Formats: sequence, structure tokens, C-alpha cells
Amino acid sequence: MTDPNVSRANKYLNKLKGWAKREGLVQVEIPEAMGEFMPNAHTIPDEVRESVGKLFEDWFMWERPLIRSNMTPFQLFLRSHEHKLKPKDIEIYRRFSAERAFGLFNVESVDSGRGMELRRISDKRIFHVVEVAASEEVEGGEYLIARLIPFEDHWVIASLVGAYPSEASYAFERSLSTLDGKAKDIQFKPRDFLRLLLPKVDWYEQGLPRVKARLAMILQRWKSEITVSQIERDIEEAHAQRADNRALFNSLIARAPSADDAQEALEVLAAFWNLNLPTKDVRGPKEQMLFRDLSHFVMSRLTKEELGNQPIAIEKSKKLLHEWLDQPQKELEGRTPMEVVLEERRAMGNPREDFDVSLVATPVALGGEEAQGEDFVNQGIRLLVEKKPAEALKCLQEAYPLMKKHPENFRALGNMATAYVMLGRREEAMEMLRAALRANPDYSVARNNLHLLENLTPAEFKRRHESGLFEKMNVIQER
Repeated sequence: MTDPNVSRANKYLNKLKGWAKREGLVQVEIPEAMGEFMPNAHTIPDEVRESVGKLFEDWFMWERPLIRSNMTPFQLFLRSHEHKLKPKDIEIYRRFSAERAFGLFNVESVDSGRGMELRRISDKRIFHVVEVAASEEVEGGEYLIARLIPFEDHWVIASLVGAYPSEASYAFERSLSTLDGKAKDIQFKPRDFLRLLLPKVDWYEQGLPRVKARLAMILQRWKSEITVSQIERDIEEAHAQRADNRALFNSLIARAPSADDAQEALEVLAAFWNLNLPTKDVRGPKEQMLFRDLSHFVMSRLTKEELGNQPIAIEKSKKLLHEWLDQPQKELEGRTPMEVVLEERRAMGNPREDFDVSLVATPVALGGEEAQGEDFVNQGIRLLVEKKPAEALKCLQEAYPLMKKHPENFRALGNMATAYVMLGRREEAMEMLRAALRANPDYSVARNNLHLLENLTPAEFKRRHESGLFEKMNVIQER
């Protein structure tokens, strides 16, 4: 007998899925997203094909911004149905968005017909899940990849990939080992699991035409004005001058919408660079694979303060680079990464013995920019609390360009609005509040402030400002 909570929750999820099957914008972008997420779909082993398909669907519906609307399908559904749904239904969908939990879970216990206790591996949090169908398929001690959503007083499984595929267990354990005990701080996303389940794409082996096509797709998704032909000319010029790839790669990666997008582009750019190198300079697939491991090694050992200071981050990256290159690895049969790289280079006729640290430092620079933006936001909030709106506005205006792609960019927008209100600039304040709500429709303080301003006439606003009432405006500082 199915728990009533499951039935009611499924009603909401089925409405969402039914809409997605009919929505033209969603259907147009599914093939594009599939090519983005699974560039070598034909190489997926049969034993993980179903799991990969479910992970893709979950990622696409809940997390993948549509290129044509800059909203996820779930966000687009909320936006297009807000005027049709009852307030209670809107509240339920918004709670799905705000409180959902995704990850790898250990099945702690199963109570047949009543649900399960799941423990999320990343943070050890326990979830009581009312999910009869899943509880009949699994046993205690197994692992599930799932997305949970809150409903009433329980959690319900919104997307279930199933038992964690054993063929990916080695890759998962290896990825945890590179975190040096920091797994408790990592929230794994569908993209992270797919990297473990999907066969790695060696872009160098794919050849120049496929690499160019992939790079063109990335640039289109970023809405970048840079073209593949322009990048190719820049690479040829750099090779002719015997320059390294640092300046070229940094200029492109700085445009990445997120760290995940930057990492994806780095792999394709490295192949594009190598495929345009003179033969004796070519770097092979083993070196490219080891570089990916190196990136995880370096990034997991840099503190937030170091990430916020690019010179320090680059200097420490160099030290970590040499430490990693000279450390024997079990996966390399006891050899060091440097030994493996030099052996492959010699076999390919490449005499170089240096290892470039610039690509390791590039994601650090990206993260440092966002960290600097957050610092500006926090400084702006402090100035607002101190009733210094003009100074706060300057800080917040510096912050937004640095973190406009950051998930919490609405904090900068919302607090700019507060500064404008304190300065008596009503129209600019409302414009910022609307922008903040477009970035995060669930941000209640911004919504309340906008409602207040929209219901005041210009004359009443001016009167309240002159009387000092707006010095008590809510400062948008909670995370």
C-alpha cells in the first residue's frame, strides 16, 4: 500500500514531467543537452546505460539552464505556471526547489512498506524517506544515487538512478581519495556522477574536426563573441612565437559561466592546442588524463583564503605540482606521474621535460574572482548596516561583475536596491529588486521590499525617505 505522501508528491512531479514532454523549448534543447553531457553516447556500456539516462534526465530538468531562457526547465515551469496554480501548490514547488537533496546515499535501514533511512555520503546527514517502490528493490547496506524532495513532514524520492553501479565504484573511491579526507565538504552533483559512469572522452584522439565542433558548441552555450577561427589563429601565433598557452587560455576561461564549464572547456582547449602543435611538441592522452587528476589534487588543497589571492594560489599550485609529479601512485604501478609523462612524450617524439602549471592556476583565478566579489558584497552589507549607503553602493557595484555567474549573485543585486532606497532613488531600487528576483524567485526579503515600493506613490516614497523611515530597510544578507 503506497503512503499517501508519496501519492500526493507524485501528483506534483507528474504534472512537472507531463509539462516537460509538451513544452517546445524543453524538447528543442534536450538533444543539444544530450550532446553536451554525453558526447560519446555510443560508447556507454550497456550495464550503465540506464543509470546514465536517468542521471541525464535529472540533471536536465533540475539543474541545466536552457540556453534560450537562462532558466532550468523546473524554473521555467514555475515561471509559466505561477499565475495558474493555487498559492499552496506554488509553495510546494518552491520548497522542492529550495530544499531538494541530491547525492550518493547509503541505505541504513529498510522498513518494508514504510520507507527507508538514507545517509548521504558527503555530509553524513540522515533522511527518512517515504518511498515504497524503492524500499522493495533495495536492501540495507546498498548505495543509491537519488534526488530527494521534501513533502509534508517526510522526504520523497523525486529521481532515483538506482543502486550505485559496481563498475564505477573504483572510480568513485579514487575520486574520494584525491580529496584528502575532505569528502564531508563536497556536495556531489549529477555532473560529478556522470563523469564517473561515462567513458572518458579523449578529445585529442577525437581529432581536430570534432574538437572544433565541440569548442564551437561551448562558445555558443556561453554566448561568447569569440569564434573558433579566432582561437585557432591565436594558437598558431602563440606556437610561432614559442609562447605558452597561459594568456590565451586565461582570456577564454574567464568567460566561463561556472567552474564546471571552465573545466570542460579546459579539456577541449588542451586538445585544440595540442592538435595544432608541431609534431615534436604533442602531448599525449596519458598526460592529459593525469593533468585532470592534478587539477583535483591542487584544488582540494587550496584554502578559501588562498583561492581569493591569485599570486599566492599560483605559487602554492607550483609547489603542489612538483609534489604530485614526484609521488609514486598505485594506479601507475608504483611509478610517478612524471615518469609516465616523460615516457609517453619520448614515444611520441616530444623532447620537452617541463610540466605547465598555468592550466592548474586558471581555475584558481576563476574562483578567486568570485571570492573577491563575495568579499565586496559582505563589505557592502556592513556599510549598509552602518547607514553608509553611498559607500555601500560603490562596493556592491564592484562586486556584481565579479560574481554575476555565482549562484548567490542576487545578494549583490538585492543590496544595491537597499542602497538605492536609502539614497532616495526609487526607480533604480525597483529595477535591482526585479533583477534579484529573476536570479532567485524565492528570495522573500527582496520580494517584500519590492512589494513595499510598488505600493508607494513617488510622493509618499519621497516623504518617507526624507523622514528617515528607509534607514530601517531590511538588509539582504542571509544566505
